[in-house]
Amino acid sequence: MASSFVTLFLAGWNGGATGALLPYIEKNFNITYAKVSVLFVCTFLGFVVAAATAGTLARKVGFGHAMLISTMVELIGNVINSSQQRNFGLMCFGYFVVGTAFSTQLGLCNTYFANLKKPLMWTGILHGIYGLGGFASPLVATAMVTRGIPYHLFYTTNVGMTIIVFVLAFIAFRNLHTLPYASVHESQPAETTTSINAFTATLRNRSVWTLAIFLMLYVGAEESIGGWIVSYVLAVRKGTPEGASWVASCFYLGVALGRIFLPPLNILMGERLAVFIYLAFAIGLECLAWLIPIFASTAVCTALVGVAISTFYTAAITTGGKLVPQNMHADAFALMSSVGQSGSAFWPLIVGIMSTKTGIWVVEPTVVALLGAQGICWLLVPRVGRRREE
Repeated sequence: MASSFVTLFLAGWNGGATGALLPYIEKNFNITYAKVSVLFVCTFLGFVVAAATAGTLARKVGFGHAMLISTMVELIGNVINSSQQRNFGLMCFGYFVVGTAFSTQLGLCNTYFANLKKPLMWTGILHGIYGLGGFASPLVATAMVTRGIPYHLFYTTNVGMTIIVFVLAFIAFRNLHTLPYASVHESQPAETTTSINAFTATLRNRSVWTLAIFLMLYVGAEESIGGWIVSYVLAVRKGTPEGASWVASCFYLGVALGRIFLPPLNILMGERLAVFIYLAFAIGLECLAWLIPIFASTAVCTALVGVAISTFYTAAITTGGKLVPQNMHADAFALMSSVGQSGSAFWPLIVGIMSTKTGIWVVEPTVVALLGAQGICWLLVPRVGRRREE
């Protein structure tokens, strides 16, 4: 569990810094919002590769070895990103490599945590730690670049953390070939597939795709805020670089705190109802951030939106844990995680293209639309009994 926590902290650290660094990447390569968004596309392509291969990799070489391989791949991507700032194409390739590795790790960690006792609580903490990484990195990245340090040297911190992740994963997972399934899943549907056709069965499972699309919309909203809020605050709210980075950091802090402290409330209300209530609050707050032209209002509302949407990812994962047969978990969670994370590439790309044509102000209405679409998608998720955390 500690190894998984550090893995997700690094993922949040890497993802949270992107928004803070985008203005400096644009300036360095003299490119537009649309072109810099290619970084998100390359990350998305990495997620696609992981969706198709992560489950198979885990079955072929074992769960632990799959974790170690993905960490080594991530190290290569971080070395690429930290070593140069002259070739934008090479930087895009680095993002592709990191995206492939991160999505694989995310699917494996979700699979592991879905089989623990009290999965909702522990998965919430896992993804809360992701938010803590996202909270810290914009502040560090901005502090570095505003003091004249080339932006690419920020990625040297990723290199150091990746080495730590590999050491912990080696200690924790090297002898873990397959996951034992906990008694918490006794209420699940019976296993009807073998490992040979598990991936095919996963592709045909309606619940998997419904939850995957929900996650794609959720992650798209989260990363559209995290990826573009710094540029938005600088251009629309006329904030300072330090102030803009604090807005991004506080958003991720809201995500982290919500994931750690809201799960008991989710259990009380039921995950299905909780998501609808939080969505209503998030849409209202996002409209306030959009329509009130005051920096402080944007900052506070953005942070509270982070709290409101924080538990959506864990709600989807734990719901999937009850809807999907056990022997499909590796493929199902890899597919859900990868399709979900594709939203972090696709929707920020759309925002970048629209911003180039009409202005960066489109960030807020786009997020409102994504939140509304999540509500529609959540309606389509099959109902399950309330989860009891024993």
